[in-house]
Amino acid sequence: MPFTMHGDLIFIYKSPHLMSHGEWDVYGILAEKNSVYYPPFSLIFFATVQLIFRLFFPGFEQFTHSLGLLGKKALYGSEHLYLSLFLMKLPYLVFDCLIILTCWKMLSNNKSKLLFMVFWAINPVVIYGPYMFGQFDLIASFFVVLACYFSLKEGKGHFATLSLAAGCLFKIYPIAFLPLVLCISSKNFKDFVRLLIYGAFPVLFFYGFFYSISGEAVLGVFKTQSHNIEIIDSLGVVVLRFFQGIVYALVCCHIFMIGRSKLDYPLLSQYFVIIYFAIYWGLSVSSTHRYLFLIPFLIYFVHNRPEWKKPFYFLLAVIFLGGLRGRASFLGIFAPINPEFFLSFPSVKDISCYLFNCSIYTESITLLFKGTTAIMTIILLKNLFQPLYKRTS
Repeated sequence: MPFTMHGDLIFIYKSPHLMSHGEWDVYGILAEKNSVYYPPFSLIFFATVQLIFRLFFPGFEQFTHSLGLLGKKALYGSEHLYLSLFLMKLPYLVFDCLIILTCWKMLSNNKSKLLFMVFWAINPVVIYGPYMFGQFDLIASFFVVLACYFSLKEGKGHFATLSLAAGCLFKIYPIAFLPLVLCISSKNFKDFVRLLIYGAFPVLFFYGFFYSISGEAVLGVFKTQSHNIEIIDSLGVVVLRFFQGIVYALVCCHIFMIGRSKLDYPLLSQYFVIIYFAIYWGLSVSSTHRYLFLIPFLIYFVHNRPEWKKPFYFLLAVIFLGGLRGRASFLGIFAPINPEFFLSFPSVKDISCYLFNCSIYTESITLLFKGTTAIMTIILLKNLFQPLYKRTS
């Protein structure tokens, strides 16, 4: 945590620093610079973190204040560098523990809990994404796991949709699971509408609040994510959305076919894994931290299905290699120790460009991921529906 850094970590803390000093129109200020920030909770959360840490660590305030004034090389020379990097990533460790504790509640015995913790703790994607790279997807991932946990608890469906709303206010992706959680938790149409309101109201409220301050600038994050949510842009996108919709519909159909009374957490883990796979078909495998959302459910699923361990390891390797394209995200991530030395090492992409066409590496990794997850999705869906087909026939 103290010895690694990517530029994303600077970006994550730079804008909330303005809020921590009383500036609320952060989105408006960024819009003037043709820049955007993450959803409102991330802004509020990291501003609050800075307010708390500056009370106990004056050097941290000095370091974060210089994020918008100094370049990376100057930051690397700061006497407060290592402590500040540790503190900037410390909140991730809290949510890391919360993910483990929540998953433990969905596991039946101590052996299962220990096995899950080991799989999680030594996972390269988990180590790299938040603790080396510095991205905060781990926080939003916790709220998706929490939504999964509450969705099967009698009378706690509103906590499930509220959890998704909280996750969506950190990063946009968790809202994709609102239809799934509604199908799992709703007892009837009235209950469906009630839970939908619980899930939608916090998002509308906080975006509305910042809209009253910054106007349309607060919606800039949706424009930067347009490649993930656009429906009609090209024939390829239309075909992709069609297959993603079919996969989602099949999962929801399975829920209604077997009935809510037969749902359990191992089955829910399959639902989440399948839908995550479908979502990721529209993304390039270049941002390792994005796959933190998938990992808790994938580990939970593999824990219950040991025969999937080898495909699990292979998929982890593909995800991890996909994120090591640039120098700053390869050995350059150790630049805080010695920037000139570690940034001088060629990245995986540099090596691949030397050996063959630059695009081959990225395209190969992307095809490997999409092909592997497509095959796994088909197998998982077959495993879900085959018992139902045999029973009816």
